[in-house]
Amino acid sequence: MRFSAVCGERISFIRGVLVLLLGGSLAALAQPGAAAKTAAENYKNIQVLRDIPSAQLIPTMRFVATALGVECEFCHLGNRADDTPNKQTARKMMTMMMALNKQSFDGRLEVTCYTCHKGNHDPANAPAPTGQYSTAGPTAFYRPTGPPAGGATDDVMSQAYQEGVKQEQTARAALPTAERILANYVTALGGEQALRKVTSRVITSTTEQAPNVRGTGPMVQVQETQYFKAPNLYAATFVGLNGRQTAKGFDATDAWTQNANGAVTVAGGTELARAKRAADFCESVDLKQLYTQLNVRGIEKVRDRDAYVVVGVPAGDNPERLYFDVQTGLLARKATYDTTALGRYTIQTDYDDYRDAGGVKVPFLISVVSVSPADTMVMHITKVENNVAIDTGKLAKPAARSSSTPAAGQAR
Repeated sequence: MRFSAVCGERISFIRGVLVLLLGGSLAALAQPGAAAKTAAENYKNIQVLRDIPSAQLIPTMRFVATALGVECEFCHLGNRADDTPNKQTARKMMTMMMALNKQSFDGRLEVTCYTCHKGNHDPANAPAPTGQYSTAGPTAFYRPTGPPAGGATDDVMSQAYQEGVKQEQTARAALPTAERILANYVTALGGEQALRKVTSRVITSTTEQAPNVRGTGPMVQVQETQYFKAPNLYAATFVGLNGRQTAKGFDATDAWTQNANGAVTVAGGTELARAKRAADFCESVDLKQLYTQLNVRGIEKVRDRDAYVVVGVPAGDNPERLYFDVQTGLLARKATYDTTALGRYTIQTDYDDYRDAGGVKVPFLISVVSVSPADTMVMHITKVENNVAIDTGKLAKPAARSSSTPAAGQAR
């Protein structure tokens, strides 16, 4: 995962990179210069999602599992290749969904598995009674003192609705601008002057992650060390309890990942753009420049505290929702998503336990929740060192090593 807390606290997009330590792969990465393979080229017995990029297949399957509230074994046997009745039904449902979007929504992904299933593999096909036509139903909301004289129920409902609209408009007018919220955020972190005095940083942490895609079993602990250097260099190493080591980083040109076997891959497209934004050493100060649009949407609760909701739209990317604590001004949450072949793959990151680290504040607890248990993780920061000398070799994209060559610190 990436937590590039360099200039105060970094709100970068967090990926499930730690799955590399568990024998997985980074779906979004691809070798430069090589044509991306399709799912049918990389996986056996793919019949419906044949033409989607191979890298999208696993995130798409995780979206389906979450939309239906099931695990992989609901459709798949151990070897994943054999057909089952549920797998055959799933193919029919995917075909139906794609046809509906093509015919009714000009190919836009408006209807997804979740539209009907909502976390249940057997979707409801009839509404549940709500009591909306009884005196105890929703119309009671518009009658704070009981039925009006003369039976003018509709008038009272209309007046209450109009009053609600006025209150909402008043509340929106009282909201601070996005520029003010971002300025308060920088101030809460320690101020721009203090933030820019930090030109390098090393963060040590223990990160917990689910052991598999189903999230079953105890959390797996990984020791993580992150290195940052102005203006936009970043690298991190991850070491599991079994001594397996992986690494990732951004070297001002490439966003790279090295798996436990030594293979190095680099990102392209949206993933590269996100890595570049996240590698901005003073991201918290530069947020206004990193988004093409910024809009304040209102106030919502984050861990029982009010937070301003700011929607930012990066160039060529999906919108991101930033939640800033109303009282402290600090970033409390970031929510974003990827678009898979069948629906949105959401990721929510919470930032907590802000502490002073050399005159600027850093969150020492970062929690990530996703539609997939495999991307759910908790980072406990143990040490933050500012303005330390960092060997440039730690920040460079490594050369691929053979699987027989042990990683640093790993037994031969």
